[in-house]
Formats: sequence, C-alpha cells, structure tokens
Amino acid sequence: MAFVPPFNLKASPSRIRKLHSGGSCLSVLLTLLVLLLPFRASSFVSLLPSKSGTHTDVQRAADLHRTGKTNVRGLCSHNDAQQDYSWMDVVIVMVAPVCTTKEVVSTLRYNFQFRRVFFIVKDERFCPYLREMAEDGYVVCLDENKVLPGVTHKSLYAESDGLIRNSQQSNRVGWYLQQYLKLGVALHIDDLSEYYLVWDADNLSSRPFDLFHGVAENGRRRASFCANPVTHKSTSYAKFYQQMMGEPLLRPSGLVSLEATIADSRVPGRLHNFVCGYMVMYRPHVKEMLSHASDVLRERYRHDTRGFPWDLHALANELVPNAWFSEYDTYGSFVRTHYPDEFHVDYGLLYNRNAEAAVGGGGGGGGKSSKGGKGKGGADDAPAKFSCCLTHKRICALSRAPSATEQLAGKSASSSKSSSSTDGVHIVIWEEHKMRYRGTSSQCTDLMPAALESAIKEVGHGVTLASAKKFDSKS
Repeated sequence: MAFVPPFNLKASPSRIRKLHSGGSCLSVLLTLLVLLLPFRASSFVSLLPSKSGTHTDVQRAADLHRTGKTNVRGLCSHNDAQQDYSWMDVVIVMVAPVCTTKEVVSTLRYNFQFRRVFFIVKDERFCPYLREMAEDGYVVCLDENKVLPGVTHKSLYAESDGLIRNSQQSNRVGWYLQQYLKLGVALHIDDLSEYYLVWDADNLSSRPFDLFHGVAENGRRRASFCANPVTHKSTSYAKFYQQMMGEPLLRPSGLVSLEATIADSRVPGRLHNFVCGYMVMYRPHVKEMLSHASDVLRERYRHDTRGFPWDLHALANELVPNAWFSEYDTYGSFVRTHYPDEFHVDYGLLYNRNAEAAVGGGGGGGGKSSKGGKGKGGADDAPAKFSCCLTHKRICALSRAPSATEQLAGKSASSSKSSSSTDGVHIVIWEEHKMRYRGTSSQCTDLMPAALESAIKEVGHGVTLASAKKFDSKS
C-alpha cells in the first residue's frame, strides 16, 4: 500500500517553493513546523514503524487510548494480541468494589474489547463509582436485590434454615445468591448478549486468550473451558449435581467425578474441575439446564413449585454440609454431557493466586497456593503487609510468578520452565477483599480511592473497612 502523508503538500505551493529555494536550515525547520502544527499527535503517531512494518497496529492502539477504551499501557507479553469480542458482555457479581476493580475493568476491555461489563453489587450506592470507570456506558451496574424477581438477600436468608443451622463460620447465603445471579441473568436481563462471560471479581486479565475454539457441527460456537487443577478428592459438587440434575457430574476429561478419585497422570483432567473463576455461558443452554433442574426437583419437592432459584436453594439447605453447589461445575458438566461438540477444554490456560501475598496467614503464602490448595503458611504465620492497589506494571510482574499447575508440580519461581521465564499466566487472581477485610487488621498498606471508601462506609452492613495507613506506593 502506498504511503499517504497526513497532510496535503500541494495545498501550499508557496511553502514548497521555499523548501526548494536553497534557504537556510532554520527557514526549512520553521516551514516544516508550520506544516505539522495543524495536525493531531495521533496522526503523527501513525507514521511510526511497527514490528510488522505497518503503522496500523500503532494507530489502533493510539485510538484505543484516545477514545477511552483502555487505561492500561499495553499487553504484558509482546507475543500476545488483543482479542475482539465487541459483541459479547461480561457479568461480574460481587459484594462491593475494591481498589483493583478499576484494573479488572481496564484489563478486560483492553485484552478482549468486550461490549459491556455488567456489575451486580450488594448495594446500588456503589454504582456511581463503578460507572465513572467508563463514561461511554461500558459499565452497567445493578443492585443484586433487583435482578431476580422476588429474590433478595433478605428473602433468601428467610429460607436458609439448613444453611444457618449448619454454618460454622459463614452461612453462605450471600455465596449462594451470587451463584444464582450468574445464572439468573440469562433469564432476566433481556439485552444481555447471547453468549456472555461470567468473570470472578478478583480475576485480573494479564494476557488475552481465546474464549472459543472453532464452530460445532450445528453451527454454534464452540466455547473454550478452563480446566482447574485440584489437589483434593472432594466429591461435594458431584453429590449436589447428582441430586439436582439426576445425572452424574462429569469432569473436563469426561470422567465421572465420583469415580475419578485417584490421581492418574496418564488421563488429563482426572484431577481437574471447571471451577476456574470464569466461564463462557450460552443463554439458551443456561435456560435449558435450569428448566431441567426444576423438573427433577419438582418431583423431590412436590409442595414447592416456585422454580429457580427456590427449588435449588431448598436442596442446598437439605444437603449442607455434605454437598455444595457450584455454578461453574454445574454448567460445565451440563454442556459436557448434553452438548459435547459445543465445548473445548483448554489445559494450557494458566493462572496464579495471590502471588507474593500471605492472605490471612495461609492459603497463598509466597505465591505457593493454587486454586484448589493452601499455601505453606500456617494459621500462626504473620500476614504480609503490602500495597493492595495494583498498577498495570505490577500486574504484569505478578503474572510471571509460577502458575497453579507449576505450583502443584513443585516448580519454583526461578525454574527455567516456569511461567516467570515465558509470557506469564493469563489470569492473576488477587483477592483484595480478603486482604483488606479478613482477620483483625488489614494487610494493605494503602487506602482505597476516597469515593469508594465513602460509599463503603455509607453502605456499612456486610462490608467492614479494616484499618490501613496511607502509603505512597511507586510499584
């Protein structure tokens, strides 16, 4: 393609004559300056060469920054490329924002270019803060008590006798409500995209990756599911699924979960589940799954025909503490069973959890914990103190800590084969809510933005600000 300058030299013949008249160097420089002044910096940036030999990528990145589509400074790895899912929405359910929530939004937008992010929060007073993260309507904020008709935390709590009676530390009513919301949006948000991404609030996208893997024979997209390595033989999700769906829970490999209790390295996926903190869901499949569950549970609870989520919640009260519900394992197994050609398992997707942080004195010390296990720190270990508000630079640095798979294999951060020496993990899990609110004092040496702290203090119930002193972090 021929090079086209961002200005028209023929429009200024007198200026061109001066350039060719053999004038002084100073006059030449002044003339060039006059020529360039009317044009925006972004037009000049488009002239800069890129690695591919064109200026298209550079201009596109400049446009993204100028239009507010991202506030991060680029990809963590030069070997990656932005994905375009501008037709697809994201759903994030959480109690309240934290400092890093802004980076959750910006990294998702930059790496995947989603259409919108739906936040469902404990109280709508958090919404102004969230909406200000993007002025173009990219962030949609909803009150958790106004999404599912007749379903609020209060109404769910009133029918949680089993959960409350058997609870040791937490009754998990809010935990169940969040899972119901992730599925219920498929029924009750009319303009939600047909395929939507459920994304945990403490996930930071450090690298883009494929959410789909080709097309199934029926013409639908083939969703790419993550396989989460686990270190335990728990069958609590499988027991719940069996009672809910009337069929066995399948692991990503296709093995029946209740039978796959012995590690066998020859069978990929035997010690994996679908609980990765994110999942692509297809609204018609979600609706079909919930309808099927209601049919099964209607036979079990003939006195209660209210349907989702009340029949599911009745089962949760009955099976606690021996079985628990998982939205990710449930949907993953349903698709694996009924639509095996519409999903693909990505065993290569990497993540780490709370790298370099000892959350609560255990479960993540030194970046040694995985999604399914605990770190080396014990209950008596003093929690680390650090800055909890991550910058883009620090997210990229944390992404090069060992992944969960490498941690299970016993690899250290200095291993030549660890993610720290390659392009890094795809997801950095940063549980800031635990760092700030669990225990007797905060692990965070920094405060959250003033507007967010003010909203949290105003809401009050369910969200407690731990003490933290100001710290001028330059990370």
